[in-house]
Amino acid sequence: MTPLLFSRELGNDSMHRLHSPVRNASALIFAVVAFSTSINASEPKPIEAWDRVVCIQSQVESKPDTGKLCSAFLVTADERLFLVTAGHASAETNLKSKLRYRDPDGVTQWVSLKTFFRTSTNPWQRNEQSDFAIAELPSVDGAETYRSHLSALSISLDSICTETPPRTTEIVAVGFPLAIGAGDVISPVAVVGHIASRETNTANTWGHEPIVYCSPALAQGTSGGPAFLNNQPDGELTVIGMHIGVVKDVSGAKLSKMVPANLIRDQISSHATDE
Repeated sequence: MTPLLFSRELGNDSMHRLHSPVRNASALIFAVVAFSTSINASEPKPIEAWDRVVCIQSQVESKPDTGKLCSAFLVTADERLFLVTAGHASAETNLKSKLRYRDPDGVTQWVSLKTFFRTSTNPWQRNEQSDFAIAELPSVDGAETYRSHLSALSISLDSICTETPPRTTEIVAVGFPLAIGAGDVISPVAVVGHIASRETNTANTWGHEPIVYCSPALAQGTSGGPAFLNNQPDGELTVIGMHIGVVKDVSGAKLSKMVPANLIRDQISSHATDE
């Protein structure tokens, strides 16, 4: 009887030893899964394309109660950072103007232009052919956090289209029409529309400029905002133009006007290669 009892005890002990690795393996798997989940939970959420668009708010110095607002976006080229907006909108800014944006964590932030442009009264370079302007945001002491935010929001120069897509192509125009989305919490407005024309050489006050017409017509405040191709794969962005205003006739019919993206790309490329 004793041997049998010993045998049973040995068997139980063997079973205990056999189950221990299983329990340990289960615990290890659980720990790995929990650790993996913890890592995923701590990973930052990707920035939504529309939230890469910023606005510039300026006070009219001669009218303290009057302000101006335009849309803008940022482009990175060879580790250099450029701010892009409509040419006519850039003329309404000053060093006290506030660049307002939604940072990568979704928090509303602002920084005055004089934080970056301490020695220049007019940092903008307006294009001679079209209604847009660019300004390079330099690396300056005390502005590292702001520049880091804006760099994270920037669009690669490679994502700026070199050719205007065909007519009827679906696009998303992003900006702050009627200052909507530019309140205490920055939240750019995204409007789906379509390209309506090829690049058209259109008369303006200084001669002619290439224009792409699109729908729908958008309100003031959208000038300087980019238009993206719609329905892009996750993580991909393509800027096809920048809104600068509307054209209308006596009946009230309107179309939006865009600067073709290739003009913006060419000017930034030229500036980025300058020593």
